[in-house]
Amino acid sequence: MTLEEACLYLGISPDAEDLYIDQIEKNYRTKISIYDTRRFNPDSPEYREARRMRENIEQAYDYLLEAYEDLYGDDCDNEEAAPAPVKKSNNLLLKLTLIMTTITSICLAGFIYFTMKPDKTKDYEKILRELESLKIDLPVQNNIAPDYADLVEKVMPSIVLVKTDTGTGSGFFVSSTGDILTNYHVIDDTKFISVIPSNGKSYNALVKDYDVKRDMALLTINSSYPVNFLKISATLPRQGEAVIAIGNPKGLSGTVSNGIVSAFRENNTWVQFTAPISPGSSGGALINLRGEVVGMPTMLRTDGQNLNFAIAPGVLTKFFDTARNKTPKKLTKKPNSDFHVKVEFDENYDGLDGMIFVRSDKEYDVYLETEYIEYDKTNELAAFYTIWFPTERTKRQMKRDKNFNAKPGKEFGPCLLSYIVDLDEGKYMHVRTVNFYKDGTIARNYAAPMRQYKWEVPTKNSRIKDLILALKNYLDKR
Repeated sequence: MTLEEACLYLGISPDAEDLYIDQIEKNYRTKISIYDTRRFNPDSPEYREARRMRENIEQAYDYLLEAYEDLYGDDCDNEEAAPAPVKKSNNLLLKLTLIMTTITSICLAGFIYFTMKPDKTKDYEKILRELESLKIDLPVQNNIAPDYADLVEKVMPSIVLVKTDTGTGSGFFVSSTGDILTNYHVIDDTKFISVIPSNGKSYNALVKDYDVKRDMALLTINSSYPVNFLKISATLPRQGEAVIAIGNPKGLSGTVSNGIVSAFRENNTWVQFTAPISPGSSGGALINLRGEVVGMPTMLRTDGQNLNFAIAPGVLTKFFDTARNKTPKKLTKKPNSDFHVKVEFDENYDGLDGMIFVRSDKEYDVYLETEYIEYDKTNELAAFYTIWFPTERTKRQMKRDKNFNAKPGKEFGPCLLSYIVDLDEGKYMHVRTVNFYKDGTIARNYAAPMRQYKWEVPTKNSRIKDLILALKNYLDKR
């Protein structure tokens, strides 16, 4: 990959004087958030396309960081050595123009990716030579890693494979009478459910209750004998505590991985851990060395290493205590075909690549982009843009809309919308909309003439009203 190609992927001028670190970081986070692989089925072509795009953007990011270090070396922390960013304009409309320049660069990145085949090779020989020149004395490890064999043998009979007509997931027994905890998204949009414990026997499962917001479901089977079950811990694990995750990633029954508790998120309702998980691990058990459940693995971030998250034990216990006495029922209809797993992390965490989830409805999943908010506190004016991911229903409507000129074989992707908001009076101005295809090319790029710009008042329960509330909350915490 050349410097020019890397700059084009991140929308940065290849001139050295424009190569400053803040621009590289901001443009990278914006680009990478567009191609979020978690939105797609891992076996789908869309997932593979998004994955390839992320790899190229990450490669460009790494290349430019190396180029920056080569240019400024040890002086990169010296304000006089590194080029200073251009002073920001105080004109909000000009700032909007800067925002839309970023959007244009995203379009250009998509175009470059699908019209060129960049060289993905790196100078590994140079890196190896540098590593060989280093003399590092590693500390002697006197401690011995714990042997998990006895623990796994004890808890494995309580783990089950959850099979539905749409896929597989994981679960675990939480009572001797056959109650099973799993994630709601494992059984969402399904017509039947069966579970298979470690003995290999298949049971039809009924649903006792589910919590869509917290992504939990309680199933039950009719067993003629008491089953082995796991106890949910009464307390949170300790940060740094050793844990194992057991589930069925990719349908591979009874897979065990080990790690530690990394941190706690969202007021201790999420346990972050390092034990590797994959699609299919959802609904399994995160277990401490005493054999207690300290979390239910639910999601992972694919833009990092071993950034995995489990529902905390206190949340699981509260749900189980409420649901355990409810009457089991068959799946006579799909619970909620519009369900999508969403997680909002606290202000001390990066969240989903600089995006704050705002709402999900039958037409769009709406996010607030936090990296490019311009705020004039004196006049209570703000300029920002938001990313909307259309549902399949909306995509079908777009194909019939003459404004989009949908091309055969093209799949619609995210939409970027720009707004100016008067926070004091609660009014907004819609400035521009850019619709993308999934391959990164533009389906529609619309900006009204300046004379048509007008202030509007958001209607009750509208997306823009929710966006303004999310913006206010973000600015209050910043």
